Amino acid sequence: MDCLNRDGGYGGKRKKSKGGLGMSGMVSALIPGAQIDKKGRVMVNMAFDKETLIFNIGGVMFETYKATLFRIPNSPLANDKFLQDHYRPDKKDYFFDRDPDIFRATLNYLRTGELHIPSYICGPAAKNELEYWGIKPNKIERCCWTNYNDWNSTLEALHQLDQDRKGSMMAEEIDTNKKRTWWNTNQPKIWNFFSRPDSSAPAKFFGFLSLFFVVLSIFSFIAGTTSAFQNDKLIPVLNHNDSANSSDVTTGSVLNDTNVIINGSDVNINETDDNVAERWIKVRHPSLQIIDIVCLVFFVVEYIVRLVFAPKKLNFVTSVMGAIDLVAILPDVIEIIIYAAKPEMMQDSSAADVIDILRITRVLRIFRLIKHVPGLWILVYTLKASVGELILLSCFMIVGILLFSSLIYFVENRDNIESIPHAFWWAIITMTTVGYGDMYPVTILGKLVGSLCAMSGLLMIGFSVPALVNNFMLFYKHLQFALQAEREKRSERKNSKSDFKASIRSNNQQRMSQKNGFTDDNDNREEGVSLLAVHINGTEGENV
Repeated sequence: MDCLNRDGGYGGKRKKSKGGLGMSGMVSALIPGAQIDKKGRVMVNMAFDKETLIFNIGGVMFETYKATLFRIPNSPLANDKFLQDHYRPDKKDYFFDRDPDIFRATLNYLRTGELHIPSYICGPAAKNELEYWGIKPNKIERCCWTNYNDWNSTLEALHQLDQDRKGSMMAEEIDTNKKRTWWNTNQPKIWNFFSRPDSSAPAKFFGFLSLFFVVLSIFSFIAGTTSAFQNDKLIPVLNHNDSANSSDVTTGSVLNDTNVIINGSDVNINETDDNVAERWIKVRHPSLQIIDIVCLVFFVVEYIVRLVFAPKKLNFVTSVMGAIDLVAILPDVIEIIIYAAKPEMMQDSSAADVIDILRITRVLRIFRLIKHVPGLWILVYTLKASVGELILLSCFMIVGILLFSSLIYFVENRDNIESIPHAFWWAIITMTTVGYGDMYPVTILGKLVGSLCAMSGLLMIGFSVPALVNNFMLFYKHLQFALQAEREKRSERKNSKSDFKASIRSNNQQRMSQKNGFTDDNDNREEGVSLLAVHINGTEGENV
């Protein structure tokens, strides 16, 4: 059991102030038994005898002087009514069904004025216990504050992770309180079918089908840039002038085999045979066009269905996945609309280049893997949740780039480093230890600056990257735990439903068996009555 010396744990000698009682003496004069500790806090000792109190905290016994409880007058332990509510006369102790480790820390705080929390206690649990004993968390000493704050920060981050994950999935259950209509019954089912591949076996199949179209669309986009999926096409081109010199041939626009577009005008090549040349160009393979159309139809239909059956349409449109799907679809839709309205633009090289650039957004469809690969979603979420660390890393890099690009400019030859902005590229690839070799110092001072730049880059990245790694591992482990808990919950629901159906079947069977038994008894009774009647009739005949 924990005991306390009469002096309340205050060792050492108090220095008397010069020329009077001093602050401690003045406080003692105003409040008997009060004194000021080293940190300037007023500690009150309301009793001067050796009376002790026994506390039973979660089965662990504590004994301390009553005077210790009044060191902090506002503490619940200094409130007699609070103590009497938990007093047990038969055992002469005060019982509290609380955590004994936090109470030990609280009791030590009342003794010494310093609050130390064990490192193995979870921060939120310690916070609840301290609030119960009337102690504010800001009283925790610096040596224990870091560990306590880490626990609470981690819990807040995980709560935010759960909210964002559920918000991105937008799962919906059937509301039994609503009126039983076709929409209220089937809308959640259809939404979960399209948005949650793990909700059912058909939903999982559709998820893999959607993933197949994503891969097929990206394959079409990549294969269209290779020579194996390109065909050569001979097109007529209108010369810039009347000369037939090939160097004067410009890439005109073609409507068909007989017409070309020049400066927005349709020119018949049969009428200007002397001014027309021919040129071979590369065009996409027709099979890729078919693949693009099929994939586009699938994605458009899927997006429209998800939008119609979304529980909150505005949240769906503004969500990350909804925005990615819309941005990936729009370029192809715009292309079809433009070419349908003006077919001649299909041969316009400038318009084709713009549309090809917009097709880059197809790559964003790869983020659909988030539904099937939780680690990819965690990677994106880690970058989002670690904005502070990324900003800090960017600040470190900007400072280093400005510093070392300026130094290398003044110590290197102008032929090698033309300007400070020109040296930015060298500083970036040196600090990140990439070193392409296109720019490098040749002087002794330049090599010295390059060495310092490389080492500082390693330090700057080394200071920031571990924070990102820790966040990723924390979120990933928590996500694995959450997914496992959801799988177990779904299996429990299925088992409970199957048990409920089995119990209904058994009850029905019992009722049927009872009903059959009752029918058999009636039949037996009727047969017995008929036999008795026969017997009576036979007896009467004999008597006659």
